[in-house]
Amino acid sequence: MTTIIHDLPDHKAYRSDIDKYLDEPLLEYVWKVADAFLPVVDNEGRSESQAPVIFANRYIETRLSETERVERYLSFFSNEDAAAARKSYAEHLPLDTSFMERFFDSREVVQTLEAYQLDVEKFWYLLLFVNDVVEDVCTNGPTCELSETEKVDDMVAKLSEATELITKKNGRQNYETKDEYTLSILKTALRHFINSYNDIVETSKSREELLARLSEIGVERTIKSWVLLNYENRLSLKKSHKTRLFAAMFQYFLGGKTANRELLKTSVEKISTDKLLLISRLTTIVGLQGEDYYRRYTDEGTENRKLSNLLNRYKREPLPSTIGWIYSGGF
Repeated sequence: MTTIIHDLPDHKAYRSDIDKYLDEPLLEYVWKVADAFLPVVDNEGRSESQAPVIFANRYIETRLSETERVERYLSFFSNEDAAAARKSYAEHLPLDTSFMERFFDSREVVQTLEAYQLDVEKFWYLLLFVNDVVEDVCTNGPTCELSETEKVDDMVAKLSEATELITKKNGRQNYETKDEYTLSILKTALRHFINSYNDIVETSKSREELLARLSEIGVERTIKSWVLLNYENRLSLKKSHKTRLFAAMFQYFLGGKTANRELLKTSVEKISTDKLLLISRLTTIVGLQGEDYYRRYTDEGTENRKLSNLLNRYKREPLPSTIGWIYSGGF
């Protein structure tokens, strides 16, 4: 069976050209998830994600030959050469569309989407996008260190719980205290410093004023929030972590949606509207999990709880910090 779907228009958009794809109907579901999981965060707060534009370009490139992809790349960055363009593509995983027929032929999944009155074609693009993001941030990505602000937050949290303090110089211990009063003074002083620093950063009206006020409390420069990436070391997360991120994005999208009960009454087949079962089946369709995640019932006749059990097992464990090559957000 050959499935025919509408292709995304090629607007030749840079990732910052958000307006070119904001009103694209086929990306409606993609925008909702992207804005929640991959927003642009700057000094003015959160704004529209650039991820749908990146995704649209990647989708369009799947219809092109390698030569055409390089030529298209060079039309964006005219100062680069063909060799650099080929190297850029070689470093990135291509957009995987190999499961298209499996998705549209999955009667149980399509009927469930229709019961929720979801557009199957728009959902196809969402499935492509979510799978692409998960693979990008979870497979062969650069490792990342804590940002400076995260390091400070971590130190403050650990010191606030400390009942003993040990310091070292040149690898040798040179001080130790368990005195509660001494520790309380240190904790109070640190809290006062953090509050003073934040007040200076938030209220200074110019960079010159900011640096002058910071020097008064002994700070030579502002604390940066960016994460340091190590491109030499690569990190690939376990399949269970990929599944958790995949499920989280679809749980967000499906949250609050209800099935059309009248449609279910007229259906010849009994349709499962279990959202976790739907997501579980999607993990099988994209190849993230095996066929046992697709089945509605186990061999013993009980409800399939494979995905539910996996999510419950890790519900108190945060996802490892990861950064993507293509989608520049972190999780």
